[in-house]
Amino acid sequence: MKAGIALVTVGVLGGTLTLLKKNSESEQKTLHLYVWTDYIDKEIIKEFEKKFNVKVSEENFPSNEVMISKLKAGGGGFDVIVPSDYMIATMKQDNLLLKLPVDKITTLSQLSEKFRKVTYDPNHEYVVPYMWGTTGFAYNSNKLKNPPKSWKEFFDVRHIQEANKRISLLDDPREVLGAGLKANGFSLNSSKAEELQKAKQSILSLKPLVSRFDTMSYKDLLASGDLWVAHAYSGDIVKMQTKNPELRYVIPDDGATLWVDNLAIPTGAPNPELAAEFINFVTTPEINQRIALSIHYATTNEKARQMLPASELQNASIYPPKEVEARLELFGDLGAAAELVDTTWAEIRAENEPSAPTQPAQPPSAQR
Repeated sequence: MKAGIALVTVGVLGGTLTLLKKNSESEQKTLHLYVWTDYIDKEIIKEFEKKFNVKVSEENFPSNEVMISKLKAGGGGFDVIVPSDYMIATMKQDNLLLKLPVDKITTLSQLSEKFRKVTYDPNHEYVVPYMWGTTGFAYNSNKLKNPPKSWKEFFDVRHIQEANKRISLLDDPREVLGAGLKANGFSLNSSKAEELQKAKQSILSLKPLVSRFDTMSYKDLLASGDLWVAHAYSGDIVKMQTKNPELRYVIPDDGATLWVDNLAIPTGAPNPELAAEFINFVTTPEINQRIALSIHYATTNEKARQMLPASELQNASIYPPKEVEARLELFGDLGAAAELVDTTWAEIRAENEPSAPTQPAQPPSAQR
């Protein structure tokens, strides 16, 4: 009988422990993160999960436009998002962002001077600047003998003919049209119909040579040699140079995009307090410098920047010198004129789409 009672007791205890474990797992919160791919080091995510006893569920988006469309449609249930500078005004206007609980975010005072009063959210009511970088183009120096130095040359079919069907453009309307505008000597924020038309024609003239519009996997194809020239984000190429040292990143002579990505909490976030803890965690100098060193984008946090090695700080592809930075331009909110940009982009994409691209041998790790 004693043995029988003992077995029953063990069984009951085992069942109780199992139940307690299941209850504990069910009570564990999940932070839902919507972010550019490979933009936060996985080890940092694990450390956050351990410190706060939570799970992080990450979903990636290929462009700001895709991100905002999903939010407007009511999808996702995200806690933290990473929108770029030019989207913030529209998102505030459409009530897509919660005000930040600034009492929980202690790192705002550590921002570098130029990020303390950003035009799109000067008082940091809605966003915390996270990382910044540039958009130019990259090429394989082993494949391309006469690489372009400007957007004008990039879109000149005669100049770039040798890379026929080895060229990619980003799948991003503002970036592609911005490059086309720069090639014609205009601001990348132009919304004038005649200037957008010239940019469109430049892009369409190059399109027969383009193998893909791609924000997600172009860097892997560039590193493998399947692509020779690519419209590219700065950090992507610095990271890929470790795989292929023949890659070169160019900030074009006629100007390029300077962008700032921001951490924000969307309206309807299931766990806004946990979201604030996450934003504070990844912008803490010690953590932030590790992220910057991992993804090779420039940090907005001055203390984190001071912790970086000289090799990172002296890399002009990450931190361009002042004379280069002078020809960079931030995207601005276009307001109602954004509709014309969207229409022009749709016309570009609809006309003679490139054939199906070659797929990389390994799954792509995607972009910023």
